[in-house]
Amino acid sequence: MGSSFSCEELENSDRKSAAFTTLYTQGCRIELAATPLGPKIPGIQAYHTSVVVDEIEYSFSFDGITESRDLSSHLRLPGGPGQVTYMGLTSISGKSMMSYLKAHFRRGTYDLLRKNCNSFTDCALFYLLDHRLDPKYRGLEQIGHAADKHANLVQTLSGGDYTPNPEANKFSVEAIVRQINKDKANEAGF
Repeated sequence: MGSSFSCEELENSDRKSAAFTTLYTQGCRIELAATPLGPKIPGIQAYHTSVVVDEIEYSFSFDGITESRDLSSHLRLPGGPGQVTYMGLTSISGKSMMSYLKAHFRRGTYDLLRKNCNSFTDCALFYLLDHRLDPKYRGLEQIGHAADKHANLVQTLSGGDYTPNPEANKFSVEAIVRQINKDKANEAGF
């Protein structure tokens, strides 16, 4: 292929589409890590997901965005780590992605149904590759969120173990994706 550059060097070169740039240079390898959670029920499986950029895992939890080299957010789960899937190459580094998304995914803002690891992974994949997380990874949480929003069903069934985090009240994956798209169009920070 072309000459070998680090992701940071690629980011600082002439601004081209992240995917287009990698046609001529090595690029950063992006992977999706996904571990099934709970019982395997077709169509409504829960998942923990994270993004791997050049062997560094980025995940979101109560601690905010964290990074590790060993898929540690999956290793502590039963059956983890699950499947790691190649998603593509980009000229955007994990460091740049983390810097951009950290304001949206701060420590203490995690919510099991409304702002979780899958919300972060969806935004991170879009930032890095202009690709959204497959909806199958978010199906159960979206059903749970709708049920809880209208009838407090999850709060009731969990015996109070789940309570909505007020820090996630105004969070919207779609709003962040629109902002990323707008910033990319204006090349602000890209």
